[in-house]
Amino acid sequence: MSDTSFEALFRGYMNGTLNASEIHRFRRLAMERDNKAVLSRLLEEAFSNPAYAEAADYDPAEMADEILLKARQQDAQLSMLPPARKPPVFRPWFKYAAAAAIFGLLLAGTWKFASRRQHPAVPLATRQPVTPGTAQPVLILGDGSRLALDSVGNGTIAQQGNTRIVKLANGQVAYQLTGNNNGNMLYNTMQTPHGCMYQLTLPDGSRVWLNAASSIRYPAAFAADRRQVEVTGEAFFDIVKDDHKPFTVTVQQLDIQVLGTAFNVMAYPDETTIRTTLLQGAINVSSGDARHLLHPGEQATMAAAGGPFSISKPNLEEILSWKNGEFYFKDTHIQTIMREVARWYNVEVSYEGDMEDIILSGIVSRNEPVAQLLKALEMTKMVRFRMNGNRIVVSPGTRG
Repeated sequence: MSDTSFEALFRGYMNGTLNASEIHRFRRLAMERDNKAVLSRLLEEAFSNPAYAEAADYDPAEMADEILLKARQQDAQLSMLPPARKPPVFRPWFKYAAAAAIFGLLLAGTWKFASRRQHPAVPLATRQPVTPGTAQPVLILGDGSRLALDSVGNGTIAQQGNTRIVKLANGQVAYQLTGNNNGNMLYNTMQTPHGCMYQLTLPDGSRVWLNAASSIRYPAAFAADRRQVEVTGEAFFDIVKDDHKPFTVTVQQLDIQVLGTAFNVMAYPDETTIRTTLLQGAINVSSGDARHLLHPGEQATMAAAGGPFSISKPNLEEILSWKNGEFYFKDTHIQTIMREVARWYNVEVSYEGDMEDIILSGIVSRNEPVAQLLKALEMTKMVRFRMNGNRIVVSPGTRG
C-alpha cells in the first residue's frame, strides 16, 4: 500500500470516520516497520495541529516505535479473547482531542515520552507503588459464616441444604444440587473487595461478573417458579433462558425482569444514578410507577433517589470496559474517574481547588499501578496529583 493511502487511513482514524474493516486495515499497516517513518511524520503533524492537540512534548519516532509495540500487544490480546456473541467493536488507540493525553492513557506503562522542556516534578508516590488489590472474593453462607476464596482448597467447600458448593480448579464456585429442592431458601452472598473482579456461575447456570466493591445475594437453589437476586455495585449478567422461571434482579429500588439476556447494571452507593444497559434480548426495568422495556443497545438511567428513566444508546465498549480489564474514559468528569480509581486501587481521594470543568478522555489497562494512570492523566495539564501512601489529593493543573 502506498504512503498516501496509509495517510488517508491515519486521518480518517483521527477524525473517527473509518468503519470497522478500515480500522482493522489501518491497525495492520501501522504495525509494519515500513510505515514507521510515515507514522512519525503524521504524528508530528497531528501534535502541531490545534484541531488534535495542544503543544506537547514528545519524540515522534519514539512514539511510533511504541505504537508498533502496543499494536502488536493489542493484536495478540484480541486473538486470545473467547468468541464474541457479535463482531467485536474496534476502537481507536487514540482520538482527536488532547492527543498527548490520550496517547499517554492508552499506552501507560509502555509509553515513554522524551521531554524537550523541563517541567516541575509532581510527587506521585512517596511510598510503595499502589497496585490493584490481590484480595479474593468472600462467600457468605446462609448461616452468616464467611469463606475467603483464597484460603479454601478446591473441591466441596460447603453444603447448603440439598446443594453442594464446590470450588473449581479455576477459582470459580459452582453449585451442585444433590437432591430435590425442599423449598427451604438458603441465601448466599458473594462480595468482591476493592481491586477485585469475579465471575460467578449461579445455581441455574447463569453467569455473573462482579466489578470491584460489589456483591450479589442469591439462593443456593432457586425456587420452582422464579429466580431472584439482589445486587450492589456493578455486575454483568448472562442469563440462562427459562420461560417458566423469570429472572429478576433488584438493585436498590430498581427491578430488572428478564427471561434470557445479557445486560450490565451499575448502582454504586456513591454514584448519583443507576444505569442498566442491555446487550442482547429484552428486559423490563421498573421503579415505582416508572417502567420501560429496553431493547439491545439501549441504556436506562435513573436517579439513585428515584424518578423517571432516561433512555439512551451508549458506547457499549465503554460500558463493558471494566469487564475487559480497562478504564475507559470518554468526556468523563475527573470526580467520576477518581471514584473508579478509588474502588479499584482501594485509595482515598480528596480535592483541592475548582474541579468543575475538568473533563478527560482515554483508555488504560486496569493492571497498571495507580502512579502510571495518574501520570497519564497529568499529561493533559488539566489536573495534578499528590500521593501519600494510600491517599491521593487532586488539584487543577497548569493547562498551559
